[in-house]
Amino acid sequence: MKQHWFDAHGKRMPARPLLFLSLLLLLAACARVPSPKALTGDALRIENPIGRPATVGQNSAAYFTIVNPTGTDDRLLSATSQVAMVTEVHETQNDNGVMRMIHQAHGVAVPARSSVDFVPGGKHVMLMDLRQALAAGQSFTLTLSFANAGTMAVTIPVMNQ
Repeated sequence: MKQHWFDAHGKRMPARPLLFLSLLLLLAACARVPSPKALTGDALRIENPIGRPATVGQNSAAYFTIVNPTGTDDRLLSATSQVAMVTEVHETQNDNGVMRMIHQAHGVAVPARSSVDFVPGGKHVMLMDLRQALAAGQSFTLTLSFANAGTMAVTIPVMNQ
């Protein structure tokens, strides 16, 4: 015996199409869409910055999220910091089982109304040959240069991870 549901007018509706429609709406609701709160504002911004501790002469890294709530694509072109001899934008990639950090010489795209995460094992800013020690509890300035948003100085707190 087939099950039927009834609409607001008392008309019988087959259960299968209604079940399919309900499932489709549920899947759409679960899709990963940036929350409206995360993409509000009118300017590109940096959220959740963190740096790794390291001693003089060693390497460190900075992580953060770039949030672009604007209607214009942008691009992170470069990064600089006085705490390191060399500061580069990198991405970790798996090369036949060997993890390699690849310098992103052309920068990183930051699409309109989206965010880009810089995380361990992914995109990050590499601080090479530190001029000063970075200890947990301290902070340093990282200057990010964007194609459209211009230059942005970001305070990076150093934390143990």
